[in-house]
Amino acid sequence: MNKKLEKGFSLVELLVVVAIIGVLAGVGIVGYQSYTESAKEEVAEANYNSVIRFVETELTLLNNGVQENSGALKNHTTSTCAGTGALPRAATTGQTLAYSVACHFKDLKFKNPFDNLDQVKAGTAMPTTAKKGEIHIFPAPTGENTSGNNRPINIIYF
Repeated sequence: MNKKLEKGFSLVELLVVVAIIGVLAGVGIVGYQSYTESAKEEVAEANYNSVIRFVETELTLLNNGVQENSGALKNHTTSTCAGTGALPRAATTGQTLAYSVACHFKDLKFKNPFDNLDQVKAGTAMPTTAKKGEIHIFPAPTGENTSGNNRPINIIYF
């Protein structure tokens, strides 16, 4: 009897390997999804902190007389971002400041990591709906500031 040496893998061996690869892929996909979600949240929160620091720095420079006009902000009076000239110290209240900050970060191309649209948005009041990762800027109500600081605008993160 001539026995021929068979080369290759048996069907059972192939099925075991395919099953192992399937289990590893299932675990890897779940881990990758949670990793990307947490990375997006961290980026959105870091952008929020950048907006806060920027506004506080600009207001400090303008309100303490270090600068008469903002070196970074243009004077935007509408959300169309068609500003003219630098934002003067007198305009650092309410809506003009909110639009100017939002347009500044739109020019810097701050994108919401969850939907790749503009992350910083300005409005006339606190929004009733917002998407995850958005930063909204709106004037503080007269005589009060809901964010607990001395800024003439409120900055909230969703």
